[in-house]
Amino acid sequence: MRAVVLDEQGQPRLAEVAEPEGAGTLARVVACGLCGSDVEKLGRAPAGAVLGHEVVAEIGGRRVALVHHLPCGECARCHAGHESTCESFRASTIRPGGFAERVRTDGWVDLPGGLDDARATMVEPLACVLRGAERVPHGRVLVVGQGFIGRLFAAVLAHRGDEVFAIDRDPGRAGREPDGPVHAAILCAAGGADAALGLLEPAGTLLVFADAGPLDTAGVYHRELTVHGSRSATPIHMEEAAALLPELDVPEPTVLPLERFGEGLDLYRRGEALKVVFIP
Repeated sequence: MRAVVLDEQGQPRLAEVAEPEGAGTLARVVACGLCGSDVEKLGRAPAGAVLGHEVVAEIGGRRVALVHHLPCGECARCHAGHESTCESFRASTIRPGGFAERVRTDGWVDLPGGLDDARATMVEPLACVLRGAERVPHGRVLVVGQGFIGRLFAAVLAHRGDEVFAIDRDPGRAGREPDGPVHAAILCAAGGADAALGLLEPAGTLLVFADAGPLDTAGVYHRELTVHGSRSATPIHMEEAAALLPELDVPEPTVLPLERFGEGLDLYRRGEALKVVFIP
């Protein structure tokens, strides 16, 4: 089968590889979205790795969104709501990775009808956003960074009735500028922590959803701010995302065949595409 495989320098190349064997259910990949975390792994992940986890696949004639990680559901961390720190969570449940024609999978959720394949790849990132949004109080909320994830956060917050503000280092991507202090802020991009802290009211909440750089802990201390971190999603959030996605106004993806992976990667890196989806 064909897959985008990392070479010795950690760069993606389309290649012929063996069909995955072993545990799990064999699934035919229908579409896979490019995530910022995939791009961060280029040049770092080992040779032979296949990336991609925002996967829509077909299993037994059913269209499904694949679950990327599975918590054990029984440890203290899982019971405390920190499933992504569970020891079992580290193992990928999509093998070898979604930028391939077929994968082995350990979990999935069914997709609603009427949701096209490219848009359905947004179920996994939306699930991550929904889990993070649970830690954000209702009210006036600032989203820092208006890439794809920032746009998803803005859509989710607006859908639940919050007053949403959005800033970005690219003025062309920014949304409604804050007109005063906010109750909560969400960091979705590198940098921007100082801007978020400067706009948070005392006793406000900061959600760190990306490695945003240094954080002014003195400001957190003196103003008694609450800081949460959140990453990844759980199967429950995947189910919630599949049900909610058709109701949200989300960016239109750029869809390309797998053999044009390099082109799609360049579009993403240059900021010319918020979301790139590849079709095998």
